[in-house]
Amino acid sequence: MKTQKFFPVLLAGLALAVPLFSVASQTASPASPQVVEVRVRVSTEGRFVGDLALKDFGVLEDGRLQTASSLALVRGGKLVRWEGEATVPARLERSYTLLFQAVDWDPSLVEAVEYLFGSVLKAGDSMTLVTPVKPYYLQKDALALKSRAELTMGMKDVLRKDILRGGGEYRDLINELKRLTRAISGVTANFDENMESDVTMEAGGGFGLEMQIDRYRQALMKMEGIRLVDEAKLLSFAGSLKAVPGQKTVILFYQREYRPEINSGTMNRLMSLYQENPDILLNLMDLFHFYKREKTFNADVVKKAFADAGIDFHFIFMEKKSQRVFGATMKEESEDIFPGFVEIARATGGTADNSRDPVSAFKHAADSSSDYYLLSYSPENYSPDGGFRTIEVRLKRGGYQVSSLLGYYAK
Repeated sequence: MKTQKFFPVLLAGLALAVPLFSVASQTASPASPQVVEVRVRVSTEGRFVGDLALKDFGVLEDGRLQTASSLALVRGGKLVRWEGEATVPARLERSYTLLFQAVDWDPSLVEAVEYLFGSVLKAGDSMTLVTPVKPYYLQKDALALKSRAELTMGMKDVLRKDILRGGGEYRDLINELKRLTRAISGVTANFDENMESDVTMEAGGGFGLEMQIDRYRQALMKMEGIRLVDEAKLLSFAGSLKAVPGQKTVILFYQREYRPEINSGTMNRLMSLYQENPDILLNLMDLFHFYKREKTFNADVVKKAFADAGIDFHFIFMEKKSQRVFGATMKEESEDIFPGFVEIARATGGTADNSRDPVSAFKHAADSSSDYYLLSYSPENYSPDGGFRTIEVRLKRGGYQVSSLLGYYAK
């Protein structure tokens, strides 16, 4: 199956994975209009604090103090303590969705997979792996039917193959942009012994330059189509997980992007040389439109949908080194996406990590998901008007970091 788009395909894959959850209980989060469940993590110096009681917590909805009715302490997916009214049983099912947005294979992901099967997944857990090519679903009884070593090896092979395969078109476009920036800048192929000869890329002549700029613009357009983040699919994904019971952990591995842009010195030189050629000047000025990247999704809308679904979202931003390309500036390409996913992580009580060590970031995300408090309360003067209710959890004891979901839609 040839992949035409790699981030949209990833999100389309999420949509394909939805029916796999159809056998789940209809219990949603919040559990019902009468009872709201809030997953809360309390830490100090990076360590989970597990000795708090119901009396230590305060919860506010839209700024109004609420009466918490129960508190469950969950460690490693197991209920270890329950306090208060047993109005709603704590749902301890765990589902994991791992998303990989990457075009280059990072060998350190092997260790992340080994940690997943060695220390994270337990009997009864479900997992969906979404690669740049398609989704894969781990059946709940897989850990009983196959050894962890077999499952680990299978996932490593699939992940590596799909990242290399799914990112092929993107890498081809990056290489095309590199060749074109060298040609437009007047740099010869001698800088790259492996660069294929192309008669349309020979320096000199207004017609040749105009063609090169047009090809460069077309390549930029294709790249934007490949990496577009579809807000509607993100919202659909959140909606599909809302009815899944228990803890819903979603971890996105997002590899940093760099795009070859014609450097400013070359742009100024070309605009000076061809100021009498309106066609070339127009093409050069048109490139600035593609260099300015607009936000592709509304983070405020998406983060509320993820919080409402009870998703525990973790964002792992995988760093990689920028390459030096003659005649080009390697521009950071994640500035329109990075802040939005950080907002979503914070709004769901998850983590956001910017690191060259995705393994440590994954361990931190997985470990923080395993230990939490589940706080329940019945909203006062509840009205199912469809409005978003903000939730704030406070501690009566100071010196701790508290993270929880942003709120929910009252429906």
